This record gives sequence, structure tokens and C-alpha cells, in this order.
Amino acid sequence: VVKHQMEHICSSTSGKVTSMTSQSWVADKAVAMLKKDPTVVAVKILKDLQDEHHVTLNYHTVWKGKQKAATGLYGSWEESFRMLYNYKAEIELRSSGSIVEIDTTTHEGEVHFSKLFIAFKPCIDGFVNGCRPYISIDSTHLNGKWNGQLAIVTALDGHNWMFPVAYGFIESENGDNWAWFMNQVKKAIGDPPVLVVCTDACKGLENAVKKVFPQAEQRECFRHMWHNFQKYFHGDVFGRLWPAARAYRPEEYQHHMAKVFDASEKVYPYLRDYHNLLWMWCMFNPAIKCDYINNNLAECFNAWVRDIKDLPIVQLADKIREMIMELFRKRRMIGERFTGIILPFVIHQLNAKTRGLGHLKAKASADWSGEVKNAYKEDERHVVKTLTHECTCLQWQHTGKPCDHALAFINVLQARNFVNMEDYVHEYYSVSRFRAAYEGVIEPLTDKNQWPHVDTGFVLRPPIPIGKKKGAGRTRKQRIKSWWEGGSRKGSLNKCRKCGEVGHREAGCPQNGTNKRYIVVLVAVFYL
Repeated sequence: VVKHQMEHICSSTSGKVTSMTSQSWVADKAVAMLKKDPTVVAVKILKDLQDEHHVTLNYHTVWKGKQKAATGLYGSWEESFRMLYNYKAEIELRSSGSIVEIDTTTHEGEVHFSKLFIAFKPCIDGFVNGCRPYISIDSTHLNGKWNGQLAIVTALDGHNWMFPVAYGFIESENGDNWAWFMNQVKKAIGDPPVLVVCTDACKGLENAVKKVFPQAEQRECFRHMWHNFQKYFHGDVFGRLWPAARAYRPEEYQHHMAKVFDASEKVYPYLRDYHNLLWMWCMFNPAIKCDYINNNLAECFNAWVRDIKDLPIVQLADKIREMIMELFRKRRMIGERFTGIILPFVIHQLNAKTRGLGHLKAKASADWSGEVKNAYKEDERHVVKTLTHECTCLQWQHTGKPCDHALAFINVLQARNFVNMEDYVHEYYSVSRFRAAYEGVIEPLTDKNQWPHVDTGFVLRPPIPIGKKKGAGRTRKQRIKSWWEGGSRKGSLNKCRKCGEVGHREAGCPQNGTNKRYIVVLVAVFYL
């Protein structure tokens, strides 16, 4: 018996102890790793433990041990929801003016969590004072024990960096949840006279925005619209939607859309009924100074928090706060080093563009007015007015930065006298507005044991399970990408490890020859 146990414990060939470690042992070792980095994955824990302790571990054991360590470190899933009101009180105590709202529902005499919204005061002030009046809204699935959604509101600073405005948690992407969330957004940012809200193809969110912000300009992510469009319309001619979406002048937009409408009479009713929001440059409000046709801002936030979406809800909300706090500090330090009126990055970008405009020939009628011809397109000519920051191509008006025609004309002015590029860039790209965006300080918070105790008179339970029951096992952190996102769902992009060809796996490689089982079946049929 002793010999058998020793053979089970030790391996004379590899020098490593075989897998007799338990989940509890892994949990004890993983606590320190999770404290140092809450986003550490089970594979990293497995590799570190094997290298440090010379043991052979099973991935399932490590994953289960990590879950035990997380429960001991952060508390149980149920306890996380019970701590929400204490967390709300801590934020309101440390960061006056911040908005934290919790929505509940009652079922069979018990109070269950439903929704959460958080907007810190510095984020609200930074958006109002330092960002363009443009917000991007989206949600992403949580991959922890609760199948909820993390809803986010992001804006755009002068550096074209993602600016977090607010975030929250909802049960699902339906009209009621989005209506509640958008009402909280309005409570945070008010009702600006000029505002753009960009969303994806979620009808519940679109209807909520239309109800809460009826005067706002609603834009739709062109990428989502395009791939929905491709399900019903096929052919090269429909690719003209791309240049149509990127046309600043209405005449150019109408030229491309006329070709699309001629190809199929069903296109116009489809776009009118299902994609009637703005997705084309020529219809955007030039006062916004943002010509984004995709909802990439929200996607940036989703990628930013991808590795922590399995944390319990209070820990997840607080981890996002920590990330925003560090982000504000870093960008505040960057802003303090800037000099001049306009952000150096913008000026450097414009100066670099002036070196590739040899094909544009500018002639001045005055120091503030001129015309620019395109040598590659002899019939193309645009008029530039520097005093009003206008060009007949309309790009300058939409972006707030000089277009190629304006830069070519500015080059002519520079040859005669000194011209300051900063005079031709909109205030949204100024150093002062960038500093105003990150001027506020996201206040640090104490640990959960020091949070104010709130007696609500009830115990807040986890959300009521809705929809499909969550499957057993580890939840996927990275969703399976569609073929148009670089995935392999359209056609077969598998590469054979035997012959190296693309289009099949090793098991189906032609070099394998005829399947032996197939030969046996043929022989049996022959004899029968």
C-alpha cells in the first residue's frame, strides 16, 4: 500500500508531484494572485503553481480553486447584492453630487435586484465642460453567475479618446430596462440643447432614446446596419452604401444611393422601416464636430472591462470605478504637460497632412478666401473661407479641423506671411477643454467593512432568473466572432496540421487516404 501511494505521489521521470492537490490547496495559493491582479486567468494560475511548486495540476481543479478563492476574497454572489445599498451610501458620502440609483422588483414577498446606475460627479462635469455633445451607448453581457448586461455611456474628448460618462447593470436589453437607464442618464447630464446619441441596432434602446431625448440627433452604427442589410441584399452594387455613408455633400450621397435604389426596389422600404436613423455624414449636425459612423466608442469600453466581467456585482462596479479613477489621473497628468492653445497631437496631425497635398492647387482671392483645384480631378474645385472655417466639401464644418483643401490654401498663406495652425481648429480640440474634462478627481473609497450600514428594512436578493437557464461549467469570456468580424463562421478557414492547406482539418485531410472503417463496410456489403 505504501509503495502504491508513493508511486502515486512522486514521478521519478519528470521530478514533479502528480495531481494530488485539491481545490482548497489551489484556492489558498490563488488568493494572493487575485489580490495582486483580479483579472488573472486560470491558465496563468495553473502555470505559476506548476512552476513554483513542481506539481502537475488539472485545469478544472485550478478553475474551481480560483472560484473558491474569489468567493473567500470578495464574498458570495448573494452577499454582493446585499452590499449594494452600502456601496451606494459610500459613494454618496465620498463623492457628493454623484448619482447612484438602484431599482428593485418584488416577487413572492421578496425584494430582488433589478437595475443599477452609476455616474460620478467628475464624469458628469467632465462631459459637460470638456467633451463634445456626443454620447455612445451600448451594453455587453456579463460572464459571471448572473446573466445580466453591463450598460455603458461613453463620450469623446478632444484627443478622440473614449471618455466614460456613466455605467450600470440591467437584466436584459428590453424597452423597459433601457427606458429606466436613459432616464437616469438624463438625470445625470440634463437635457443639452445640442446632443447626439449613437446606438447600435437595438430597437429597445432606440425607442428609449427617442422618448427621453426627443430633441437629440439619433445616429445608428453603420457597421451593424450594413451587416443586417447584407442578409437581404447581395451584389457589388450595394457596396455603394459605404461611399454614400462617407459623403459629406448631399449630391454625392444621392449619386451613390440612386445606384443602390435602381438595383432593387426593396432597398428603400427596408431602410425606411428598419434603419431610419442617421448613418450618413451628409445628414449629421455639423455643430457636433464628430463624424463617427460606427459605435466604436462603446466597443472600446467593452474591451476595456472584458477581463473583469465575471466579478460579483459590487466588486465589478467598484473595479470599474478604480479603472476610471486611474484613467482620470493619468490623463490629468498628460493635460498638465500640454502647452499652447490646441492639443499638440491635433497640430502634429494637421502639419503631417500638409506634406502630401501636391495634387491640390490653391489660388487666393484674399487672405481669408480662395479656391482649390484637384489635379487628379480637373472638374473638381472647392472654395475655402478661413474666417468662417468653411469649405464647400463640408468636411471642415463637420470635423472642426481643416480639410485637405483648407490645408492647401493655408500653405499658400504661409508662403506669404506667418500663419498659426491653431487659429483654424475648433475649440473642442483645445488644451483648456481637455484639462476641463479630467479636472475632477474620482474619490477613493474604503473597503466594504468600513462602508456605511444602510438599514433598508428588507434583504436584497439576487435577480429573478429570466430566459434560458445558465449552463453548467465555465462561462465563455470571449464571444464567438461573426465572419465579418474576423471569425471563421463564413466558409471554412481551418488549417490542416498535416498538409498545411486551408479549408479542412487534419482528420479530413485527403492525404489520410481511404477510411479503414469505410473499407470494412464495403467488404461486408460485397460479401453479403
